[in-house]
Amino acid sequence: MNKESLSKLSTEQLLKKHTAAKTMVWLLAIVLTGVLFFFIYVSIQDGFTPLLAVPLALSVIIPLNVKNMNALKKELDSRN
Repeated sequence: MNKESLSKLSTEQLLKKHTAAKTMVWLLAIVLTGVLFFFIYVSIQDGFTPLLAVPLALSVIIPLNVKNMNALKKELDSRN
């Protein structure tokens, strides 16, 4: 999101978006960690599996969401 679109949103909308982004970051991190540990366990039991790349590839989404969350927080702080 760019700065202009954030400035057009109301404070309530920004707060909802920030809460949703924060929740999604935590849920994604927990799920990806669990999947990674599961695939490591499967690899130990049955040999190497290329599925180990899936949680590592999807973990790139987390920093992008954190950046978006920080932009929302910065806009909220500027309004107070």
